[in-house]
Amino acid sequence: PLVPDLRFLQVVVVFRVISAYEVGPGPISWFIAAELFDQPGRPIAMVFASLLSWGGKFLLALTFPPLLKLWGGYVYLLFMAVALTALWVTWFRMPETRGRSFDDIAEEFRGAEALPLQNNGDFNTFK
Repeated sequence: PLVPDLRFLQVVVVFRVISAYEVGPGPISWFIAAELFDQPGRPIAMVFASLLSWGGKFLLALTFPPLLKLWGGYVYLLFMAVALTALWVTWFRMPETRGRSFDDIAEEFRGAEALPLQNNGDFNTFK
């Protein structure tokens, strides 16, 4: 073969991908649940975030090998689509929470009937 045995490198790359996920987008669901729910609702939000996180990892581990066999390298396009969808939701639907109280954020959700979120001028995100 043109390329020597790269099993060791494959293990290193998988380790790096998992590490990058765990310090990057992995814990975001915990931060969202902590910032967007009040104290009485926070425990159930954390349980739901954990359920979605671990459930997603389980489904990924279960479905990746058959999808890789079926689609080959094109299976990564599916992951790219999921990542782009998550980026869109984060960029356009999540409110900025820096410098705001929980009540202010909750009020924005109550009055946001599919309207774009906008700065009402009472806080500066660049402070």
